Amino acid sequence: MKHSFYGKVYAQGYEIGTDASATVGFYLEQWKRLGGKSPVLEPMCGTGLNLIPFLEAGAVCDGLDASEHMLEVCRKKLHELNLTCNLYHQNLEAMELRQRYAFIMIPDGSFGHISDKAVAAQCLKRLQAHLLPDGWLVFDVRPPAFMSVFGEHGAVDHELTDYPDGSTVFTTGFWQHLEDGKVIRKWNKMERFVDERLVETEVFDYYERLYELVELQSILTTTGFEEIHVTKAYEFNKPPEGKDGIVFCCRHA
Repeated sequence: MKHSFYGKVYAQGYEIGTDASATVGFYLEQWKRLGGKSPVLEPMCGTGLNLIPFLEAGAVCDGLDASEHMLEVCRKKLHELNLTCNLYHQNLEAMELRQRYAFIMIPDGSFGHISDKAVAAQCLKRLQAHLLPDGWLVFDVRPPAFMSVFGEHGAVDHELTDYPDGSTVFTTGFWQHLEDGKVIRKWNKMERFVDERLVETEVFDYYERLYELVELQSILTTTGFEEIHVTKAYEFNKPPEGKDGIVFCCRHA
């Protein structure tokens, strides 16, 4: 059995049933609002769901991810679309790239997957170090109130997904609420079947930290970001409330 956060089986089915148009549209809007400058970096770029529309909009982009399996899918999509982009296989907390960027984005709550707060703070330092002067970091997280959207603590659920290659993946998930409702964990066992025969098993161990607005704002200020604008995900200039995702637009001094 293979233990991996974003393993091969998960990566190959990542975009099934996903409509990211609202998220991508919002981040493209923020990029243009903040000057539309390149180069652009998407750490945690995954399969390129958000990265590719930026390339199609004319941005010069790089992508980075901790999962080689996700990057493999991204490379294939870039090749099929005849798009050019540097892709780096690195952990965000240890990110070390050759250049700095005018705009860095982490859409769709992905930053919350760094569930250890100390590691998250280190990631923000690495992100700031890779921004050009007056460059912007834009990312979003979900608040603790979002916990009610997930499965209850101790609940088990099942999912059946047909993959494009003709295989079927049966997933068993176990939910946990950790750190007094600040961290969600869902341990998933993914079993791939071909012609009714089990051919592969993979564990996908999902973590997400949920942040209070003031909590993350304090970390960003300590990290050294000079200007921090907060808005609702994904509606600019609307204050987040309740279960709303929170977008941070942070300028490097």
